[in-house]
Amino acid sequence: MSANPLQRDHSMPGEIHESVRPFLSNHKREGDLLRPFLAAGFDISWANTRTYERTTITVFLLRASAELAESYGFEYELVLAYSRFDAVEPRTIRAIEHVFSTDPAKGRVEPLLCFLISEAPNTDAWVSSYLLENKESRIVVPFAASALVEKSADAWTVRNQLQKHFLLLDRYKYTLPLREDTYFFGRGHELGQILDFCRRSENAAVFGLRKTGKTSLLWKLQRVLEKDPKHRVEVFDGQSPSLRKRHWNQALEYIAKRLVRDQLPGALPGFSELDAADEFLSVLRTLVQVANLERITIVIDEVEWITPRTAADKHWETEFLEFWQAIRTAQSIFPRFNVVIAGVNPAIAEESRFGDFQNPLFGIVTTIFLRGLSKLESNELVQKIGKIVGIRYDPTALLSLFEQYAGHPLLTRLACSHVAQMAQVAGEPFPLKVAKGRLDKQRALRDDELVFYVRHVVDELERFYPEEYRSLEALSVGDIQKFQFAASQGQSCTHLFRYGVVSAPEHPYVTYSVLADYVASENARREGRPWRMRLAAPDDREGFLSVRLREIAEDMRELERVAKAASQPSLFGPNSFPEADRLRDAVVAKDSQTLGSTLSILNRCFIESIDRYGTSIAEKKYFFSKVKAAYPSLFDALHRIRVYRNNEHHLELVPGVEASLREYLQRDLDEALAASDQKYWALLQRCLDELIRAIQIELARLEQ
Repeated sequence: MSANPLQRDHSMPGEIHESVRPFLSNHKREGDLLRPFLAAGFDISWANTRTYERTTITVFLLRASAELAESYGFEYELVLAYSRFDAVEPRTIRAIEHVFSTDPAKGRVEPLLCFLISEAPNTDAWVSSYLLENKESRIVVPFAASALVEKSADAWTVRNQLQKHFLLLDRYKYTLPLREDTYFFGRGHELGQILDFCRRSENAAVFGLRKTGKTSLLWKLQRVLEKDPKHRVEVFDGQSPSLRKRHWNQALEYIAKRLVRDQLPGALPGFSELDAADEFLSVLRTLVQVANLERITIVIDEVEWITPRTAADKHWETEFLEFWQAIRTAQSIFPRFNVVIAGVNPAIAEESRFGDFQNPLFGIVTTIFLRGLSKLESNELVQKIGKIVGIRYDPTALLSLFEQYAGHPLLTRLACSHVAQMAQVAGEPFPLKVAKGRLDKQRALRDDELVFYVRHVVDELERFYPEEYRSLEALSVGDIQKFQFAASQGQSCTHLFRYGVVSAPEHPYVTYSVLADYVASENARREGRPWRMRLAAPDDREGFLSVRLREIAEDMRELERVAKAASQPSLFGPNSFPEADRLRDAVVAKDSQTLGSTLSILNRCFIESIDRYGTSIAEKKYFFSKVKAAYPSLFDALHRIRVYRNNEHHLELVPGVEASLREYLQRDLDEALAASDQKYWALLQRCLDELIRAIQIELARLEQ
């Protein structure tokens, strides 16, 4: 056998901490198994045995060397478990899971990854099968004990398993609601709000677009609330036939059965139409006494399925009244009983009446609209899952993902999954570093893969709010004036703002660029345009150009003011953009010459003004350094103008500019438009649309 692991082997990058040595002196087998991990660069910092559900495992905490931490993205220590049994079972995994929730591992170790050494001969196959069936499980990297004690076992024995079971598993691609905490990210603010309502026994409502994580949030709510044994929580699915097919009194009985969990003696009452409301209250009273409860919360997800006008089963057009009146009666007598409803369509919380009936829930629920994850939450999701699939996104890539998918958790995850798949198909080595350029090059192909999910999101908007959807279309194709007029008409765009699809009335832009592209494409198909972009009519272009340039100048000065207040780097210096008067000389682009002329005016007015200010403060690369870092969206829009202008004025472009030109043309002109005589105006309109959109994004960001 190899050297005694208790003796410091200076050829080993890793070492055994003194506190662990007494344990290993009584566990020689474990000491032999650790040698390849020491060779790979892991320190052994803690050791002990743990028993859970009649299963005993040996647990070590490993600390990765700086080189390993850099290669694999390890920030914390790692759990290594050893099972001496000749079979791996689910309870082995449950025992490891228990380790994560107890000291000293709790809060100290990598949360999404662990190592398992087993004496079982089929360890690899069993773990691979388990992870396929349990996609919410943290990653388990398996090691056969027999392989670790071979004389040939070394650092690569460990690294090869990491490559096979850690880096090449796609944990981004998971489309079902999350029942566990392992891959639940963000939503701390919304969760805190709903928890407060439930603990005060107040009713709440959660509404959001499809796949924004409503159901995952509700299950998280249940897990948190039920840590208090005196708080009973049940989650119901409104679209399930088990609920929606029942009449109102039968639905109350179904809810009562789920709440009591077979804890009451004897059978439940009959729940006839005449007595169901009283019997529901009686069940609650008895349950509180028998189970020693203090609070009861029922959660109904997909509530539109039992709401008038959107219900699939016609009896809910009228029976919603009896159902919710019975719930309200129970709440008035038992005040520690509350309801949380959730869905896409918030009519049940917003409408005062449905036909001839008053809405029993109107005015008694507090509504929360679930938007995309915040930028920090989105970054956390991307980076933490990225660690376990071997992908690191740099700051430019993280920002690009957020701008394209607005923190929508599923779209963001699927976009990252596509990046991983493309890299694997290309045979690229992992770990992989991803920058914005990679995302831009793969964008069209990636978003084609996401069309199904984007359509799912948009269909709900079009179904419930057709007028608002038309306004969204206008904004998606660049008709900002039409959108602003619609938004000024009372509540005509309210849900677009509440869902987070559009930024804000003051600085409107579609937050999901992938959604804007899809809506524009569908609009083109419906209107019979051969290209996605809706171009201003030829007779309207002079007016469009004049109005759009005036808006850009006004909003750019507003951005300067807001940026100064936010202590951001100046764009143009104390004199603003001194060439502003030249904007009136811009002409409608009809050919290469007129396009080049107007782009030169835009370039001189905005970009050269930035360059001159940078030179005045001795920063020659000011545009590509400070402006790019401080105003990323604005930089992209201005860089587009600069690249197109250079293309019109230079016979040859340097390779970097040539690559940028190809990228912008791919984004801005589809094949039909590129082949038409409208392409010159299309490029100018696109530059103007993207510039004003970028200004709105920067204003919205700085004013938060």
